[in-house]
Amino acid sequence: MQAETRRLTPPARADVLAAIVCAVVCVGLGKWVERTSTSTSTTPPRSVDLLGIAVIAIACTPVAFRRVDRRGAAIAALLLSALGATLNYPMTGPLLVALGLVGAATSRAEMRLTGTLGVFSGLVFAFCALLDTHGQWVVVLIGAFAVGMLPALVGEKLRAYRISARDANELARKVEELRDRDVERAVAEERLRIARDVHDITGHHLSAISLQAAGAGRTTPDPVAKAAFERIHGLTTEALGQTRRALGVLRESGPATLSPAPRLEHVELLLTPAREAGLDVDLRLRGEERSLPDDVETCAYRIVQESLTNVVRHAHASEVVVRVDFGDDELFVAVDDDGVGGQPGRHGGGLAGMRERVALVGGELEAGPVGRRGWSVRATLPLGGAGARPAGTRPTGARA
Repeated sequence: MQAETRRLTPPARADVLAAIVCAVVCVGLGKWVERTSTSTSTTPPRSVDLLGIAVIAIACTPVAFRRVDRRGAAIAALLLSALGATLNYPMTGPLLVALGLVGAATSRAEMRLTGTLGVFSGLVFAFCALLDTHGQWVVVLIGAFAVGMLPALVGEKLRAYRISARDANELARKVEELRDRDVERAVAEERLRIARDVHDITGHHLSAISLQAAGAGRTTPDPVAKAAFERIHGLTTEALGQTRRALGVLRESGPATLSPAPRLEHVELLLTPAREAGLDVDLRLRGEERSLPDDVETCAYRIVQESLTNVVRHAHASEVVVRVDFGDDELFVAVDDDGVGGQPGRHGGGLAGMRERVALVGGELEAGPVGRRGWSVRATLPLGGAGARPAGTRPTGARA
């Protein structure tokens, strides 16, 4: 049904104009052949009279429908050219037009049509010419070959050009996709740089304000001022925590997820894969277990997760000890194993990611070999905001 609708679509204005131009050129070419013909055949070309002009013009009409139905236009052009040839009119121009339409093949099916019509045209040309050429076989065969093969050659060239253009478009599309990926990666890297800059600058100032407010509140004798300083300390601490959480979202290069943040109460789930891998894992908790700030709990959970993953992948260990000490102002997390310390694979992106997480909550991370055999990861995470612990002091509950 769609094919029928397409055939009934009126031709484009440009195609109608092209058909008129072809008709004028072909009539002129027929007149030129008539005047310059030196044929010695018994039936010289017929003079292009009004009927001849009409026949040649009609033979060029299919050009106007080449976009509506290319196959039908090609067949009609060949048949009309053959009709004009039977009337002995010089149909060189319309025949070339027909061959051009036949050669405009775009698929293998149309190429088969091209070959069939080309061979048929060549055979007809050869048969008609042999009847009136006084035995000039070589000329006839060369002409027949040209008429038969020209459509196929033209069509193959056009098809190859279209395939090349399609491949070029596909290549351009892939290049555009790669460019978009590069842009996305650059945006992600810029997000990370922005997060680090904001943390370094804003976090430093907020921490300083919080510390100074806390110190002033402890030293001032005025109860009103003391309450104001305590409020400033609380607000800056909360602002610092909110800033860190916002920066955590900013640092994500992919789409945000709505899953709840992991918490230390689920840390036992991390031990199962390690035990299934053959490790003897011992979890030691000390201090009063309680709800902690989300960013601190997530950071501690990820440290244990990444450390256990590294032990399974790289350490060749048999025993692992996971310690979580809940202090008054700090959370201490340690993962110690008896595997091969100092493996190159254990200093990759996992350790760098842990350092970034710990830095975002204002903590400290130490990782390295223990003695001749073993590896230790230890993190100290402040619970009251960055800078709550004076530099150089040990965490509550930390063990050597």
